[in-house]
Amino acid sequence: MTFKPYLRPNRVLEALAGGETPLGMQMYTHDPDLVEIVGYAGFDFVMLDMEHNRTNPETMVQLIRAAEVSGLSPLVRVGANDAFLIRSAVESGAQGIVVPHVKTAEEARAGLVAGHYPPEGKCGICPAIRASGYSQDNWEEYMAASNRQIMFIPLLEDVEAIDNAEEIISVLKPGRDAVGVGGADIANAMLKEPGERVQWAHPYLKEANEKVKAICEAKGIPIMGMAFPTSDRAGVETARANGVKIVIFYPDSHIWMQACRKIIEEVRG
Repeated sequence: MTFKPYLRPNRVLEALAGGETPLGMQMYTHDPDLVEIVGYAGFDFVMLDMEHNRTNPETMVQLIRAAEVSGLSPLVRVGANDAFLIRSAVESGAQGIVVPHVKTAEEARAGLVAGHYPPEGKCGICPAIRASGYSQDNWEEYMAASNRQIMFIPLLEDVEAIDNAEEIISVLKPGRDAVGVGGADIANAMLKEPGERVQWAHPYLKEANEKVKAICEAKGIPIMGMAFPTSDRAGVETARANGVKIVIFYPDSHIWMQACRKIIEEVRG
């Protein structure tokens, strides 16, 4: 019996369909062992980051393999809304494409089209890719499964994106896609003077989150958001209260830094 890798279930979508909250970890480091540990610990997915670190396409494939073997659904945050980067993630086996700084409905459509096959999209075709099992056998089945399973998740990280939130979210498909709000980028965009401190809880962020929450509830689109301000149960409950349906935790590198600091504080006082 031929193994069909594209028939792996998307654990994020499964959890949402069952009324549960999928839990994921941002992965900034490039070590497959750490990805496996996240999976064996019981998380549902990882978001492999190619925007804020040095993960390259070759490394991304190895991290996706580590995610699969440990039972995780791999999402990939590409470095930009670029058709080549998106197609590379799809062909490598990603089950979700996270695109930063989507500011308009046109940009959202471009990203969605780049990550899905005809007739829904215009993703380039090559039957010898990893996601299809390196074969053109059952190609039509692969394309249908890919379109059904691969999430498109635009990140609204600019004031312009919040202004256009309803139009952007209207592009998304209920039951498959999601959206995120990039509070850090928006908070930094609020800076007016050199040397001014960032207001991580800027009043505009509450307004932006409430607007996106209302639109998503009306259109049946889940929000992916951080467990904040702490990576624990309280942080998850705060995220849920803000309308988050897909919870993601601080990057692995940040959590490792916190663990190291705790050791030093406890040992050295």
